[in-house]
Amino acid sequence: MVARILVVDDDQGLLHLICARLVTAGYEVTQATSGEMALEVFRQQRPQLVVTDLKMGEMDGMTLFGHLQAEAPLIPVIVLTAHGTIPEAVAATQRGVFSYLTKPFDSQELLRRVDEALRLSPVLDPQRDAGRWRRDILTVNGRMEELLRQAHRVAEEGHAAHLLGPAGSGKSTLAQAIHRACRFADGPFVKIACTDYPVQELEAQFLEAGEANVFTRARNGVLYVQDIGALPLSVQGRLFAFLLSQSQARVPFQPGERAAGDAGGPQLQLLTSSPRPLDHALSEGSFRSDLFYFLRGCTLQVPGLSERPDDIPLLARHFLHAYQSDAVLSPEAINALTTANWPGNILQLQTVLRQAVAMSNTPTIPLNCIAGVLRETEEASLAALDDARREFESQYLVRLLKVTRGNVSQAARIAQRNRTEFYKLLARHGLDPVCFKEKLR
Repeated sequence: MVARILVVDDDQGLLHLICARLVTAGYEVTQATSGEMALEVFRQQRPQLVVTDLKMGEMDGMTLFGHLQAEAPLIPVIVLTAHGTIPEAVAATQRGVFSYLTKPFDSQELLRRVDEALRLSPVLDPQRDAGRWRRDILTVNGRMEELLRQAHRVAEEGHAAHLLGPAGSGKSTLAQAIHRACRFADGPFVKIACTDYPVQELEAQFLEAGEANVFTRARNGVLYVQDIGALPLSVQGRLFAFLLSQSQARVPFQPGERAAGDAGGPQLQLLTSSPRPLDHALSEGSFRSDLFYFLRGCTLQVPGLSERPDDIPLLARHFLHAYQSDAVLSPEAINALTTANWPGNILQLQTVLRQAVAMSNTPTIPLNCIAGVLRETEEASLAALDDARREFESQYLVRLLKVTRGNVSQAARIAQRNRTEFYKLLARHGLDPVCFKEKLR
């Protein structure tokens, strides 16, 4: 695919000149005459590069850059500046602007800078990549495309990354896509769902030596720790120590290079996820600050389905085909799906369509069928009250252990539970009272 470039300048003559040079070089170019217009165009088209003048009307180039960086942190921006504003341009590069050019500039220099910038912002062709690393991610949404660009960068550079997004939004699918794109693509993909294990089992998998250890199992592959907020503090410490050793002894590699050997210990790429930010767990004392800030350095925000409604018709067709159904959705049914609230995200959409196929007696699934199933699934989503109860229970137990300094007998007495029942509660939430004793010692 041809790279798309957005050029922004309130000088019409210079704007047309730059666009003409880029079009002649084979790029697809969109132009905007103000920062406000540029933001609107960017959100609609998601170009791979922005070239903007520094001095413009109400929104100057640096203000525009701030907005772009907030929405798409990896988008490269080239700033055009006059001689008198060179110090400002230098300061801009320190803030993250890719490069700056002084007017008047040589056209060949412009093309060289554009080529360098586009190497950092590859064009992700859904058709080309459909059978490869992103094959399981169907999207026409600009925000999702930006997420995939970030994910591809994470895969190429081999950094640890934290996937943040609501339950059912596709974090595991994204983690598997990163695995296919990284240098460890030929190695194992080891997934540990923290909420599926009691504390003792998690500790055994992370802390004990031997082939059962997760680091050994994920050697030359990817370790995906799901719902990391439920990881016991004792295990968090081991995980952080491993990450620190990996970052200090990391072997440089070229993008696309496959892993070979395990110099310096088990080499792997770590991915973690959580359905909500870890700030609350940090403030409650159930999450280590060093691990928190390490993971915060590279967070991929996975949007919920309601934030990408333009993907719903595409996903709906895919799921109907997966259910081996020849049925199609009526326009009214599609509209109902795209405007619905999706607390269960993609998993809920799958459930709705599966039930609609089973209930519909016509080749075209009508609105009333979809509306009925949507009501049922929304009522079922009230089961999320159990999740809220679990979260409250976890927070209560953390506070209780902090107050009692890990004294189980005292904590159980305050909670009005016997010791056996209280230990089961702690195991269910991945809490180890010993960690609280050590924390306050």
